[in-house]
Amino acid sequence: AVSHIKQVCEVFKTGDNLLVDGVAGLVTLNPKNLTEEKFEKQKRAFRSKWECAKKKSHTIATTKSGKHIRVGANVGCLEDSLMASDNGADCIGLYRLEHIYLKRNTLPSSEELYCALKEAISPFADKSITIRLLDIGADKELDFLDYPIEPNPVVGRRGIRFLLDRRELMSTQIKVLLRLAQQFDIRILVPMVTIAEDILSVICEVEKAATDLGIDKLPPLGAMVETPAAALCINSISQHCNFLSIGTNDLTQYTMAAGRENLSVSEYYLERHPAMLRLLKLIVEESETDDISVCGNLAARTDSLAELVELGISCFSVPPPAIPIVKEEIRNLHS
Repeated sequence: AVSHIKQVCEVFKTGDNLLVDGVAGLVTLNPKNLTEEKFEKQKRAFRSKWECAKKKSHTIATTKSGKHIRVGANVGCLEDSLMASDNGADCIGLYRLEHIYLKRNTLPSSEELYCALKEAISPFADKSITIRLLDIGADKELDFLDYPIEPNPVVGRRGIRFLLDRRELMSTQIKVLLRLAQQFDIRILVPMVTIAEDILSVICEVEKAATDLGIDKLPPLGAMVETPAAALCINSISQHCNFLSIGTNDLTQYTMAAGRENLSVSEYYLERHPAMLRLLKLIVEESETDDISVCGNLAARTDSLAELVELGISCFSVPPPAIPIVKEEIRNLHS
C-alpha cells in the first residue's frame, strides 16, 4: 500500500490507470506501455523472490558469520497469527491488544479477553509470545472510555501512563496474561516506558495479581523503548526488565520531533537518521539485558538489517507477509 498522497482526490480521477508499488512507495499515474511492461516484470521478480524465500522460511535465519537471528511477527488477531505461522515466524514478537478492544463498544470482561486472546495466539502454542499491554491514547482512542483533555496528546497520557491512571483496566489485562502464561510461553510488554518508575509500578501490579490468583511463576516482563529519555537512561530501566523491545516508529517521532502522521514534516521523519542509529547503539551497549528486539517499521526495512544486526539486535518483529524476505536477507548478511 501507498498512503499519505497529498490531494489524492484531485490528482487521481475515476478511470485513471495506476501502478502501485508498495515496496518503493510510488504510484505511477496513467503509465505508458513500456512502464507497464517494466512494472509487470518487477512484480514477477518480486513474487518469485518471495516464493523462494517462503520455502526456507520455517528454518532459523543465520547470517554467513553464524549469528542466529529470530524473526517474529507483529499480530493482532487470529488471522494474523495463522499467516505468521504459515510464513515461518519464530515467535510472536508483538501482540497488540488494541485490536480486541477497538472492535468493541464496551470493555471486554476478563473471561472475554481471555478467550479472545487464547484463540488468537493458539497457532503459537509451542513458541514465545510477547503480548503488549493495551497501548491507547494519542493516535488510538476507544469510544467508550473517557480521556483527559490535553493540548498535545502525543506527549501526554498514553501507553503505560494511561494504564497507571486506570489501574483496574491494567489489572484485568495482567490477570488474563498470568492465566495464559500457565499454558503458553507468554512475555508481558509494557508500552511507552519513559522512566524506571513506570516499569516498577507494573512489577507491583503483576506481583499483586499473581498473589490474588495464587500463581508463583511470573512471566518475563519487558519494556518498550520509544522515547529518547528511555534510550538515554536504558541502564536504569533495563535492570528491572527481562527483555527490551525497541519501537522505532515512536522513537523516530520523538527523536526527530516529527509526527508519524504529519505530512507537513514527513521529510524530518527519518528512521535511519544518525541520531536514531546512535540511540539504538546506546540501547544495546548500555542495557542490562541482551534480549533486545526491534518491532517498528525499521525491522522490516531490508536496507537496515545489516546495521541493526551489527549493533547487536537479536530479534526482529515484522508484519507477517514480510517474514520470508527478512529471513532471506539476514541469511545473506556477513555480519
